[in-house]
Formats: sequence, structure tokens, C-alpha cells
Amino acid sequence: MPLTVDADFLSAVLVGYQQKLREIDARMAALRQRLGGAASAPAPAAAAPKHVLSPAARKRIAAAQRKRWAAARKAKAEAAETPAPARADAKKRRLSPEGRARIIAATRKRWAAVRKAKAAAAAKPAAAAKKAKPNLTPKSTKSAAPKPAAKATKRAGPTTKAAKAGPARNKAEAVKAAVPQPVETAAAAPQAATE
Repeated sequence: MPLTVDADFLSAVLVGYQQKLREIDARMAALRQRLGGAASAPAPAAAAPKHVLSPAARKRIAAAQRKRWAAARKAKAEAAETPAPARADAKKRRLSPEGRARIIAATRKRWAAVRKAKAAAAAKPAAAAKKAKPNLTPKSTKSAAPKPAAKATKRAGPTTKAAKAGPARNKAEAVKAAVPQPVETAAAAPQAATE
């Protein structure tokens, strides 16, 4: 009975020969190793057979790729030509002269209020300082000594910003700087002398 030769049969034969070749290469490597490596190195094993495309297959793939790129360029061109859907009320709004005048007037009114509040805040410390001064007129019936002004308790210290902002040398100095030192007044000095 004659043997039919087809592609499956030939591929099976090829696989069998490759297996036998690997076995022979392994035996040759063992013999070389026993000889001490004096013999020439084995030739590198052949890599898996390279998959080669036929020219007809390459042409089909190239044509398909060109078709995909043409479709992509066409879609991009259509998207660029088609404007975004315009809204019905897309007309640009303009500010009328009357509206602009109202905005300017409101802004001026707000800034005037800010300036007025700032001036009132500046006037309060001056008014507080006037109230703190003792009344030394002869009409005064109080026998108590006049109170020292609030500014009299201010400690003499550095006057430059760098000196004021400089860090304390140690913790004790920082605490001492934070506590206001009492200032002797002219009325308190004679009382201390008599004691």
C-alpha cells in the first residue's frame, strides 16, 4: 500500500529529526566535556525556524494598513470640518453703559466704607489715650496719685526690626522679654523713700 505524503506527515517527520538532532548534540557535548574541552566548541543550536511571509501576504497586510490609515484620516478631517454644535443663545453679551456705571458706583461705595472703617479704627486708640490721661485740674477732688500713662510701661529695647525679630539667646531671656517691667512714677518714688 503506497504511503500518502501530506503536510502533516512531513511536519511530523521534521519534528522527529529535530529531536534526534538534539539528542546527538547532547551526546557530542558530553563527549567534548569528557575530553576536557580541548575539542572545538559546538556550533550554536539552530534557532526555531524563522517565520517568513510570502510577498502576496505582505501586500495584503500593507493594503489593509493603508485602508485603516485612510479611514482614520477621513474621520479626523470630518471632525475638523464639522463645527461644534452652536447654542441658540451663543451671542456674545455686552455690558451696557448704565450697567457699567452701576458697577463703578457700587465699587466706589464699598471702598469708601473700607476707608471710613480704617479711619475709625485709627481714631479709637487716640480717643482711648485721651481718656487714660489723669485729670490734674484743681477741680479734681480725688486724693489718689495719678495713674501712669499706658505708654510709660513700655520697656526700652531694640529699635530696629532685625533686633526686635532676633531670637532670644536662652529660655530665661525670652521669658524676661515677654514680661513687662514695672516703671516707677514720680508719685511712687517718695512713698518708697519714706518706708
